[in-house]
Amino acid sequence: KGVHGLAVDAKGRLLAGSVVGNAIYELDAASGRAGVFIGPPQGQADDIAVGPRGELAWTSFMQGIVHYRERDDAPVRTLATGLPGINSIAFDQAGGKLYASQVFLGDAVWEIDRAGSAPPRLIARDLGGFNGFEVGRDGALYGPLWFKGQVARLDPANGALRVIASGFKIPAAVNFDSKGRLWVVD
Repeated sequence: KGVHGLAVDAKGRLLAGSVVGNAIYELDAASGRAGVFIGPPQGQADDIAVGPRGELAWTSFMQGIVHYRERDDAPVRTLATGLPGINSIAFDQAGGKLYASQVFLGDAVWEIDRAGSAPPRLIARDLGGFNGFEVGRDGALYGPLWFKGQVARLDPANGALRVIASGFKIPAAVNFDSKGRLWVVD
């Protein structure tokens, strides 16, 4: 069905998001078995983020929706709609803020209200495809600029963008390791 996003939740479950499969799957790494964790249509997931209290948020790329669930026995809630191409999503683990980016069918970065009572706050637009990003220890967003061959730091407070590396062909995602080093998938 195609895997777009992976996450390990607070319970140690390996979750795989699929846009085409319209679901989030739970994978058993030992046996290789997969089962539906959150089914269609709410489960459509391009990316999955695990929050500081174990909550899950995910982006439904084709639907333009950000979904959220506080815990296994809580209902799936819709936090944002009308965001075509909503793609990558990440929590600030220190402060709990939630951020998401549009790529391919849009080009913007948003702060998403976890209560779902306020519309998303635009941080920046027309960045060049801020795809698979992460929140750094400093609270800034670090991500690739897919269409510019660069990696950038984005200040979520004011939208200031600073290129920190260039010369890539198609940087798709970044990730921090346990030592705080930033790795780029090109």
